[in-house]
Amino acid sequence: MSEAESLETGYGAATRPGDNLLNDFVQEGAASYAHFAAARGDRVARADGLATMVDAGSPLPFINRAVLERPIHDTREVVEHIRPFYDRGPHTPFLLDSAWPTPDLSPIGFVPMGHPPLMVRAAGAPLPDPPRELRIVRVDDDRRALDYEHALVYGYPAPQLQPVNAVTIVTRDALGAPGWHHLVGYVDNRPVASGSAYVGDRLVRVDNIATLADARGRGYGIAMTAAAAAIDPTRPTTLISSDLGRRVYERLGFIAMVRFAYWLGLRGG
Repeated sequence: MSEAESLETGYGAATRPGDNLLNDFVQEGAASYAHFAAARGDRVARADGLATMVDAGSPLPFINRAVLERPIHDTREVVEHIRPFYDRGPHTPFLLDSAWPTPDLSPIGFVPMGHPPLMVRAAGAPLPDPPRELRIVRVDDDRRALDYEHALVYGYPAPQLQPVNAVTIVTRDALGAPGWHHLVGYVDNRPVASGSAYVGDRLVRVDNIATLADARGRGYGIAMTAAAAAIDPTRPTTLISSDLGRRVYERLGFIAMVRFAYWLGLRGG
């Protein structure tokens, strides 16, 4: 091999789509958060070849997120390229999202948040019908956006955003974010469950699955996941699961592939 050539790592924006599922998931995920944040009017930036960063200034760190686009081996990359973006924002936590093991980031102001599994379901696999009493509809106006937010914030739960008196996540502008689809499930006109899907070039990613505590155990989480996957059944469906939710997704045919590394970033660290 000549000096001008380099070995393909399989990671990063320069790797062709379809080379491997993990890189497709990371690249499409980074694009999805950028699309959503840009539609909302949040801060968006990209450290070329390293990370895509979005910042809503929210007390909920999942929408203040830095997605690593390749492995890192030195904390200096975080200090030099990611921290400056977030340290300019309000004093709310942010999430560093890595598909690969990272160096210990605790000396530079991060707290380990978990290692959730990436799960994948084959394209075209049959999907179950929802329970008869559950009515699942698209979020396409302010009223349904508020119902969606209520189900998500109380069902997840996200106490940082309680009480829910107005739409703060899927705002009117956010409803137009490219690739995104949001769903809310009703029982007797009461919003009890939420779910979202991002349809990329190669994958569907399911996100924001939540069910109110008093409505759990009735198959609503499975139904919302299936409805999100059904938005484009010709593509494999992916999601990041909690360990608690893993059994639910396995019942739908999802298989755990690899564990991610999540770090909670504390600003000014």
